[in-house]
Amino acid sequence: MQPAWVLSRQSYRDSSFLVHFITANEGRLSAIVKGVHRKQRGGTLASLMQPFSPVLVSLGGKSELRYLGGAESAGIAISLPGEKLFTGLYLNELLTLLLPKFDPSPTVFAAYGASLARIADEDDTELILRRFELLLFDELGYQIQWHCDHDQNPIDPAKNYVFQSDKGFVRRTASATDLSVLTGQELLVLLSWQQSERMIDPPLRRKLKQVMRQAIEYRLGGRVLRVRDAVNQWRQIGNTEER
Repeated sequence: MQPAWVLSRQSYRDSSFLVHFITANEGRLSAIVKGVHRKQRGGTLASLMQPFSPVLVSLGGKSELRYLGGAESAGIAISLPGEKLFTGLYLNELLTLLLPKFDPSPTVFAAYGASLARIADEDDTELILRRFELLLFDELGYQIQWHCDHDQNPIDPAKNYVFQSDKGFVRRTASATDLSVLTGQELLVLLSWQQSERMIDPPLRRKLKQVMRQAIEYRLGGRVLRVRDAVNQWRQIGNTEER
C-alpha cells in the first residue's frame, strides 16, 4: 500500500467510482473502485473515497486506468467549510490539469497535504495558494524568475517590468500605477517573500495573483478551471440571500 490523497471521484457504471488520486509513489493517476457501497471494516469505500481524504491504497493493472485492490484510512479527512472548500477544490483541479500522470513528485505530494492543513487552520489562505502554485511550477520546470529579466539581466529596483507568460519579466517604460506593471523593487520583495515567511501588502498581493493567473492560464492551454465559476456562483447566492 502507498499513501494517497483523493482529488475527486465520479460514478462509474452501476456500483463503482472512477477516482482520481495523487499518490506518494506513482504521482497522479485514476483508478476504478468497485463495490463502493459494500460494508467493510472501517466503513464503505464510498466513505473513504472523498476529496481531501488521506488514504492508503493498493493499485493493480498496467494500463493508464488502474483498479483499486484495497484501501484504508490514513487519517481524518480534512474539513474545509464555506469558501475554504473551493480553495481546496482549486488545488485539486490545478493538480488534475497540470500534473502529468504517473510522474511521482514527493515534494508536490507533501506540499499538497501541508497546504490543505494550513487552509483548514488559517483564515488568510491567499498566500498559501500562491506558494503552492509556485512550488508546483518549480517542480514542473516552469519556474518564474523573480531575480532577473527575460534577457537574464539582474532586476533593477528602479526599473519597471511586465510579465509575459512565454518569456518572463520584460523591462517596460510605463506608469507604475498600471496594475500589469511591477517595479523592480516589487519583484525583489516577491523574491524575498518566496524565500521566507515575510508578509506582503494587499496591492502587491493583487499583482502576484495577476502574474500567477496569467502564468497558469498559459500552461492550461485553453482548458478552464471550473472551480472559479463555482465559487463565483456561490458568492452570488450568498449575496442574494443576505439581501
